[in-house]
Amino acid sequence: MPHRLVLLLSLFLLAPAVSADAEIERIRLGDGIDMDLRRFSAEGDTLLLGFPCDLGMGRAEAQAGEVLSQRGIEVWMADLLGAHFLPIAPSSMRSLEGREVARLIRHAVETTDKRIILIASGYGAVPALRGARIWQAEHPDSRRLDGAILFYPMLSAHNPEPGQPLEYLEVVHHTRLPMVIMQPTNTPTRFWVDKLKQTLENGGSRVQVELLPGVRGHFYDREDATEAERAMAGRLPELVEQALKQLTQMEAS
Repeated sequence: MPHRLVLLLSLFLLAPAVSADAEIERIRLGDGIDMDLRRFSAEGDTLLLGFPCDLGMGRAEAQAGEVLSQRGIEVWMADLLGAHFLPIAPSSMRSLEGREVARLIRHAVETTDKRIILIASGYGAVPALRGARIWQAEHPDSRRLDGAILFYPMLSAHNPEPGQPLEYLEVVHHTRLPMVIMQPTNTPTRFWVDKLKQTLENGGSRVQVELLPGVRGHFYDREDATEAERAMAGRLPELVEQALKQLTQMEAS
């Protein structure tokens, strides 16, 4: 690969109890907005930056971030909602226009020499893709951002209604990135993932879908998790590494 790899990870969230190896960095994003980054440092050539999804903070994601850092993949976790004092809710994530994500990408570009890939889960995919679009518009010649990994992305423009076609947010039609979608099979969005793939591809993205059998959305942070979901949650680092390899293969082809 021509340069080093940065992964902006929105799957991994801040956890109530974190490793002593994590460091806290507060950065100024502009407009009087400060944001905390929780960092798991590593010597490797990959950086993962995570945003909290609509369900808020989770222990499994931070544990996975620690494991990945031990495998040479640096992890940053950013608190988008906390920076705006917003409640933990899908509507909060959908209200974010992506400026903060674009500024975080800029912060990563300015402080590392690594390559950038976004990862998001659930409604966290909304500000992640919006931020990617803003960054690309402002830096059309930059190749630092060139991929995304989305876990069960929630990108519809409205809640699905019986008998009505599903419509996607505008950013879906205008995002141009290679992507891997990690889609649980035990969720209604499973039946729409092919349409999402096609819509993203029509907008200029290259998309690969990987199905996660026997689990629901938020499988890694559910109080009512099944045995299969607990097992899949334990594989989070492996799933991320698998998606990274797929993106590398997409780039090479």
